[in-house]
Amino acid sequence: MKKIIIVLMFMCTPLIGKKVERLGFYNLQELLEDDNLTYKIIRSCVSLNSAITEITKKDYPDLSKSFFETANYLYPFGILTLSKIKKMNYKDVEKEFMNSVTAQTSDYMDFMKENGVAKQSFIKGTFIGDDLNFCNEIRSAIEITISETKKLKSKN
Repeated sequence: MKKIIIVLMFMCTPLIGKKVERLGFYNLQELLEDDNLTYKIIRSCVSLNSAITEITKKDYPDLSKSFFETANYLYPFGILTLSKIKKMNYKDVEKEFMNSVTAQTSDYMDFMKENGVAKQSFIKGTFIGDDLNFCNEIRSAIEITISETKKLKSKN
């Protein structure tokens, strides 16, 4: 029985690795040039922030709130990007995005829980901290772009 469990662990580990991958390999210029990559990164950022929200909300509600806010801020941009790629109506795209985010959030939570057991930390020893910083850079870039666009429109 132990052999079966060990074999299953080795078989499942690569699956988790493929669903949860490091985001920080990309740069903002790459995102501007590739809608599919932009979608992937925004979906992953929403999922990552949602996973941390779920994991921290009981013990650290104030911290959890900031992750929740970032996930909710990026959420509509993921839908808009997917809509641009798929050219489908908003409701269908929103449903697809939500299903994708839900699945990936679960993958992130599993990944972090496994790390928590192994290293007594959900994040320590992983790329999750770097990815959170990258997601915050994405959010900041969007906020700056929106702010600058509003300034330009008000001048005209």
